[in-house]
Amino acid sequence: MISAALMLTIALVTVSGVSCGGTKKLEMETGTGENAFLETARFIMLKNEAQIYKHLPDNEARENFIKEFWEKRDPNPETTENEAKMEFDQRIEFINRWFNEGTGKGRGWDSDRGKIYLYLGAPDARDVYERTIYDSFGMAMRVQAETWIYNRHMLALEFIDKGFGIFRLTSWPPDLLSAIDSEKFTIFENKQATQKFKFKAVYENGEIKIKIPVKDITFDEDSDTMKAKFNILIYVYYDYKKIDKKEETRDLTWTKDELLKKNTLELTVPYTPTMNGKYYFDVIVKDATSSSSYRNLIQHKF
Repeated sequence: MISAALMLTIALVTVSGVSCGGTKKLEMETGTGENAFLETARFIMLKNEAQIYKHLPDNEARENFIKEFWEKRDPNPETTENEAKMEFDQRIEFINRWFNEGTGKGRGWDSDRGKIYLYLGAPDARDVYERTIYDSFGMAMRVQAETWIYNRHMLALEFIDKGFGIFRLTSWPPDLLSAIDSEKFTIFENKQATQKFKFKAVYENGEIKIKIPVKDITFDEDSDTMKAKFNILIYVYYDYKKIDKKEETRDLTWTKDELLKKNTLELTVPYTPTMNGKYYFDVIVKDATSSSSYRNLIQHKF
């Protein structure tokens, strides 16, 4: 078994051949020209987020969207660097170098290994070996194969060279798509964190309601008191244009007995629309105690 750190330093001599389409499609249509931003960012976009971008009216709106796109993902806004964008750009550079599989275009994201690396980053371990497979006529043949291990998601992914250096993912474990979905926003957070923070958001009765499972929250414990702090950031879009931005903080305290009776905690942010039509609410909540963030982009028609 080869460590992930070592994997990054060795030459991947098995990479050659032509582009692969993948066992299961994860692609949206590729943008060109003024929509070139979508060509790579689409991989970590939420579905509604991509729709908003595609409907923006002009270059200024698109530039503002791109700026905020990365600001929302910046794990350390207090620093001058945006570690999220830096990491993403490094992944693009890496997969275009090692996983383009002979496309001639340097598009590493067209390959199965490139897509997985772009979504999940370097595996914790990588094992390279040969194995026997059988063709459609039942004939046995030896092929190059490799397995990538992701401890955080408890995943073992096997890729097999189907010919001409085209490596295909052999199967899609049920947890793979869940892992990809969770990484779309938390992809650049501290991978050592074991606490997974998630929430659901809805708009009801003049409020954006944020519902967080108690088991996902990290508390500060003081004697019989349990404390939590949340930073809430909400971008409001109307007719695909951003019209508002709300920032709020919630400091909450319970006794242990009170908390034992709860399965879900609810945070509410009032919002009154000024026009009828379809609204998008891009809700970002940070658990300040664990520094974990999660995001939910919802829509509501008034």
